[in-house]
Amino acid sequence: MKKRFHYIFLMLVLLMTVACDEGFDDLNINQTAATSVNPVFSLNNAVINASFVSTIVQNEIGIVQQMVSPNSGVLTGANFNQDNRDGTSQNWIRYYRTVIRFAVDVLESTKDEPTRSNLYNMARIWKAHAMMVMTDSYGDVPYTEAGKGYSEQVLLPKYDTQQAIYNDIIKELTEATAALDAAKTVETADVLYGGNITLWKKLGNSLLLRAGMRLSKVDAALAQSTVQKALQGSIMDANADNCVIRHDANYTNQVGNMLNATEANNFYLAAPFANHLKNTNDPRLGSIAVRYVGAKSGPEQNAARANIDPAVQIGMPFGFDNSGIVAEAAKAGLASFTIFLK
Repeated sequence: MKKRFHYIFLMLVLLMTVACDEGFDDLNINQTAATSVNPVFSLNNAVINASFVSTIVQNEIGIVQQMVSPNSGVLTGANFNQDNRDGTSQNWIRYYRTVIRFAVDVLESTKDEPTRSNLYNMARIWKAHAMMVMTDSYGDVPYTEAGKGYSEQVLLPKYDTQQAIYNDIIKELTEATAALDAAKTVETADVLYGGNITLWKKLGNSLLLRAGMRLSKVDAALAQSTVQKALQGSIMDANADNCVIRHDANYTNQVGNMLNATEANNFYLAAPFANHLKNTNDPRLGSIAVRYVGAKSGPEQNAARANIDPAVQIGMPFGFDNSGIVAEAAKAGLASFTIFLK
């Protein structure tokens, strides 16, 4: 009797096991998930995420001596030449994980599709742009193996020299721009130019011009030939040609958010930049900055005191903290350091 019971029990277990496995694979497949993605949307992802993160601005905006802040914390990086690893790492992470990754994904998925040749070459141009940002920021960086973690399982990409990177960037921009063809498939879903080949060619040539100018101090001959090559084609010469993303509630520009939020009150036009504009009679000074003459506090910085006359503009000097800048403001005849040029 016991044996018979054991046999029955084992048969029931076996039947239940078979029943549980039946249709198991189909049951665990998401019937609504996308099985493929149009690569133009991957390019859009690369384009949209190319906006710098706010920490880059907070720590590096003063390096080119256009704006400065005497305040402490994350804003002190450029003012005192501080090494802020958190700030400098953010663009590295964003570009390699998103911009370069998606650009390479487009290249891999379209390289053998003649009907998507324009998209392929648009991705080449955008990757060249992203890699120029990377090597200009960090020097020797992963290039030839960058973005291949998924497609080729390259988890530890090798570093390439900046010279080798620039040589290939020039090649990529030259070839990709020349290969764009308005007679072939137009990628209308492109978020940057709507697939407009003329504008993409202008972008490619303008980036080539930039690459040539960046080489002017290290390889004059290559710089000259690269610039000449760029100018043989059409480059950006009107605002309508600009490489611009119109951000919205879904795709926000972190730099714009930071400069237009509360941190806007903490930035001032830097003295080297303001003085250069004044000394060269640059008319843009009156359009980008204002001084609230006679104001002693924030509330007094109102429209009645606003003066955009370049002759009265005073930029904030570098290298002073909140206490040190007070004396500098007094030397400049200002009632408060808060009314340096903004």
